[in-house]
Amino acid sequence: MTKKSKLFYLLLFFFLYCLGAYSQSSNPFLKSDKPRGNLYSADKRSVLIVFDASGSMEDKINGETKIHIAKRVLEDVLLKATSDINLGLRVYGLSQPANNPYFDCSDSKLLVVPGTNNRRSIVSEIQKILPRGLTPITYSLSQAVQDLRPYKGEKSILLISDGLETCGGDPCQLAQTLVTSNIDLKIDVVGFGVKDDWEAQQQLMCVALSTNGKYYSADSAEQLTQGLTESINKSVTGRIITMLNKPVEVKTEETAGYENIPVIKPEKLDIKRKN
Repeated sequence: MTKKSKLFYLLLFFFLYCLGAYSQSSNPFLKSDKPRGNLYSADKRSVLIVFDASGSMEDKINGETKIHIAKRVLEDVLLKATSDINLGLRVYGLSQPANNPYFDCSDSKLLVVPGTNNRRSIVSEIQKILPRGLTPITYSLSQAVQDLRPYKGEKSILLISDGLETCGGDPCQLAQTLVTSNIDLKIDVVGFGVKDDWEAQQQLMCVALSTNGKYYSADSAEQLTQGLTESINKSVTGRIITMLNKPVEVKTEETAGYENIPVIKPEKLDIKRKN
């Protein structure tokens, strides 16, 4: 090989290397999924989205299915979310009911582990969702609490649901158990399209308010956007408020209280299908 040929290939290699480096730094689709910083540091806030993919998400609001509205809104909100927050995704109701209480009522999966550089991974998983299953809210929340256990900073769950628990669990009681166990975690809830379902509203409100979280009522894409944006980007106190004779602020230890969370056993739950 001549000197000119060697020089040519050397320059070509350098050019391709620089082009690749530039592409990865400028194109968000090519960015590395490597986490930024220490995900478990005490100053890092974590939010786990618990998303409803039950069959009723095929119902329509103003001519558009709830699932399509939620997908569109979530993509927009997530891509604009503060970059230093740990975000993750757990989804329930993904599978076609099998008429088996164990499988149907444990149909909840952690699809994206909470992290900082994973927004497009979350969006990608959301776009794959087909609403099919039941609504095991209690089981999903109990799993979400454990998902967040390793994280040391401020933690919250963002539950998006369009109706009642359908597996016989009591998500309100579970939320109250978190408080009495001094577990430092809040649950914000977005009731999506439940304005005509008073029972569902009461159950979802109880989940949020029991943990000193916020309840958002959303009956349109605009209202859903507002609720999700406020919940993800807001600043939380990192404290739990318990109601005794008067409000008392309870400081918690990271490892305390988890042993008091009831173990949800799907095979013992009663199946109640949604109309």
